Amino acid sequence: MSEWEKSAFSSLAILLAVKAVRTLTMDAFMSDVFMFSKSVILFMAWNLEPRLFAWYLILFSVLFLMVPQPFFEGPEDIVYLTPATFDTLIKRKGLPKKDPPDTGGEKVRWLVEFYANWSPPCVHLDPVFAALSVQYTTETLQFGKMDLGRWPLIAKEFNIHTGGTSKQLPTLILFEGGLEVGRIPHRFSDGSIAKGRYRKADIIKAFDLDHKNPVPASNSKNGKNERKKNK
Repeated sequence: MSEWEKSAFSSLAILLAVKAVRTLTMDAFMSDVFMFSKSVILFMAWNLEPRLFAWYLILFSVLFLMVPQPFFEGPEDIVYLTPATFDTLIKRKGLPKKDPPDTGGEKVRWLVEFYANWSPPCVHLDPVFAALSVQYTTETLQFGKMDLGRWPLIAKEFNIHTGGTSKQLPTLILFEGGLEVGRIPHRFSDGSIAKGRYRKADIIKAFDLDHKNPVPASNSKNGKNERKKNK
């Protein structure tokens, strides 16, 4: 094995070791393993034979388009929002000031994930956000998701950049009384974006879920499997 091959494999091992520490889930880690391994193979193919590199590049491109990472299908307690349901449940447009909690009452807080299906970080967050919804959903805290690929005007409203190099996908926003009270990643007044931390423990700490939303015994023992969809 030549020196450059040793360097390539050593770099891959170091990179994967770092990813293993920071990864959200095992699925996310395996996704990184395949992606970086393919990058090393492409690098080696380029050094061996440019034509071999071209064939590998075509093959990997086809696999990327035809065999995407599967979406999470486990238990969750999440409301899939549209602009109309977002206005009704969270902004409370057109509703009386006092409503029961299940219709978006004033005391209900909403933790909403703004995502795009094509974004790997959003796909990786799915099982984490689903687990949080099962564990922490109560009459006073609800979980929702908004697809920015389908509703780009919502992205503009909340200053979420959805380009391919975006550092804001996914964005988690906590609403109280229809107003934003916290977000991951944090957006500074000058428009710069902080590094988002999406581990389960980081999200719980950032939004103070344990103190502001004590988990009922029934929620901690039994997960909810229904998906709530509002269209």
